Amino acid sequence: MKRNEVLARGTAVLICLAAAAGLGACGKKGNLKESVVASLAAEETPDTQIHEGIKLDFDEAQSSTEELVDDYADEYPLNDYIDTYVDEERKIVNLIWPLKDEATEKDGVRYGILLIKLFNDACAQQDFSIRMSEENYYGGLYEDYSINIQVFRGSDILKPENYLVSMIIPAGAREKVVPFSEYNGIAEVMMTDGPEWIAGGKYTGDYTAYVESASAEYESAEAARAEKKAAESTQANP
Repeated sequence: MKRNEVLARGTAVLICLAAAAGLGACGKKGNLKESVVASLAAEETPDTQIHEGIKLDFDEAQSSTEELVDDYADEYPLNDYIDTYVDEERKIVNLIWPLKDEATEKDGVRYGILLIKLFNDACAQQDFSIRMSEENYYGGLYEDYSINIQVFRGSDILKPENYLVSMIIPAGAREKVVPFSEYNGIAEVMMTDGPEWIAGGKYTGDYTAYVESASAEYESAEAARAEKKAAESTQANP
């Protein structure tokens, strides 16, 4: 896949979100749009056939997302860095975006939506059966994978209770990204000694029962991962 194609198609998401949020000058957004059209016109016709058995390269998807955000850094000045991790056993896409310390909850929501869509669209460039994101749709990747989105100020990295956004959106759901202070759910945050489950500001459920269930699910996935790794090692060294 050509890098220009990924960046050009992904930039459509940046344009829409920037316009909706009123970011950047109108003239600049017009120039950005023109540059996208020009980039696409310059490209050879891409292979848009749907192929069976495609294995997504999630590291490549992260790199494409990072490059796009870096190339238009002036539109997203609060960016620090992006991290992602896809848990195949549990089918969860973990998306993490630390921001500069002046970021607000409103910024966290906007950047969180952006990251969700850009990562989906980067994966869609590898597998054309994945539906691209739209204004009110995160993208086809999340029909099969849950989203664990975390956006926080860099200084709060070890204080998950202070995160701007921290929530899980189940696969196939259409839940809106909301500030953590307004989240009626329990977030899962990976710390140095394993996951922590933090109740959102509006959570009203049974915290103990949820954590017991989530912990058992995590341990089961870890056991499956270890078993898979052992099997792969045996195959490599019969």
